[in-house]
Amino acid sequence: MIDSLVRGLAEMLFDAFLTKTGRGLWGIVGLRPHDLVSMFSELMFWTFAGLFTYVMMSR
Repeated sequence: MIDSLVRGLAEMLFDAFLTKTGRGLWGIVGLRPHDLVSMFSELMFWTFAGLFTYVMMSR
């Protein structure tokens, strides 16, 4: 029971934060890519945002 609860929570967070946000970024230019492309583009976005924040805070 706990395993299915954790798996369901992980899938929900994965879908909400990576896939849907990636689709939103692609939606700005009018495209609707596959879930895998959305996930990788969102990971690149958050990596860039994190590095940018780190650089700005370390000044």
